[in-house]
Amino acid sequence: MSDEIKKECDGNCAGCGQNSTCEEAKKEQENAVENEFKGLDYMIKLSYACVDRCEEMDYGKKRNLLFSLYSFRCLFDNTPLYSLSKVLVKYGCSFFTADEKYAKREHVYAVTDSTGKVAYKFDAGSPVWAEAVKAKKITGENATLPQKFTLFETAYLLADMSTATAELKALWLVYFPYVFLIGAPVEYDLYDALKEKLHTPEVFSCANEGRYADNICCTTAELNGEHPLIADWYRPFVEWKCEKNEKGISHETAKYQKALALGDYAYALSGTEKLLDSFPDDEEILLLNISARMSLAPSVGLEERVKLLSDNFRIITDAFKTPLKKYHYFLYYRGLTQLGMNMPDHAEADFKACLEIDERFEPALMMLKGIENAKNENNDDNLN
Repeated sequence: MSDEIKKECDGNCAGCGQNSTCEEAKKEQENAVENEFKGLDYMIKLSYACVDRCEEMDYGKKRNLLFSLYSFRCLFDNTPLYSLSKVLVKYGCSFFTADEKYAKREHVYAVTDSTGKVAYKFDAGSPVWAEAVKAKKITGENATLPQKFTLFETAYLLADMSTATAELKALWLVYFPYVFLIGAPVEYDLYDALKEKLHTPEVFSCANEGRYADNICCTTAELNGEHPLIADWYRPFVEWKCEKNEKGISHETAKYQKALALGDYAYALSGTEKLLDSFPDDEEILLLNISARMSLAPSVGLEERVKLLSDNFRIITDAFKTPLKKYHYFLYYRGLTQLGMNMPDHAEADFKACLEIDERFEPALMMLKGIENAKNENNDDNLN
C-alpha cells in the first residue's frame, strides 16, 4: 500500500458529506423529515460533528464513540459503508486509497463523488486495515481496534457532552427507541439517566419545532400496544405536546399555527389533518385546518383548487351541526370559501351574519368593504 492511505480528509474526498461543522450538517435538515432513515442519518452526522468539537474528550474516547455511532447506523442498512465521512477519517475509524488494486478486497467499498472520482474505503478492523497496521503504514492509536460502547452508553455520552446542542438531544429523543426495536440489552440505570438529560421542555420544544417528531403519536392513548419501553419513553413528550396555553392552544397546534403564518400551507394542512384524527372536536385545530386549505387554494391548479374549496365547504357545513364557540369564524371561512367558488352573494350574507354576532369583527368588515368596492367598480364600468 502506498502513501495514498489517508489519515485526514481534505474535504474533497469522494462521497464526503459528513462534515465537522453543524452549519454544513444543517443543510440536510429539510430532507431529514422525508423518511425515518434520512432523519437517522442526520442525527448520526450531527453527532459526529458534536463529538469532533468536544474539547473535554480525548482522541481515544472520541474515536471509540464515533466508531460506536458508525456501527449503530450500519445496523439498519449498508448505505453508510458507501460514503466517506471526514470525521471518521480524521479519527482513524475509516481510511481510503485511490489504488485500484484494493477494489475487490473484502470489506473495501468504492465511493464515487459527483465528478466521478472513485476512492476505495475501508474501516478499522477490516483485513486491509490489519495489513496496513502490520506493515506500519497505520500507526499510533489508529493501529488499535476501536472499542465500541453499548448503545445506552453511546446515547448517554452524547447527551452529556458540553457540545450537545438542544437539536442533537431532540434527535436522540426521537430516535433512541430504535435501540429497543433492535433488541439491545436494557441498561436501566443509563436509561433513567438518559431520560433526565433528554426529557426537558427545551428538548421537547426543539424536537417539536424541528419536525423530527411528526410521526410520533398525538395522544397517550395511542401508545397502548407499543413496546412498553417505547411507550414509557415517549409518554412525557406526548403529554407535553398536548399541554395547552391560556388560549387553549397546545404545543403541537402552535407549531402548525407558526407554519401557516410562515406560508408553509401544505405542511400546516397535513399536520392539522393528523391532529384532527385524534382531536376531531377541537375548534382551534379545525379552524387552522380550514385556514390552511383556504390559503393553499390560490397557488394550485384548477382541479386541486376546486377540491380544496369543496372540502372546506363540506367540513364547515359539518361543523355547523354541533354548537360552536367561534361560530362567527366558521361563518367567515365559509364566506371566503364561497367567494372562491364564485358565489359572492352567499359570501356577503355570511360576512354580514358574522357582524350580527360581533359587529366589530374586523375580517368580515374588510371583506364586506372589498365586496362593496368591487360592486362600485362594476357600476362605474357599466356607466362608461
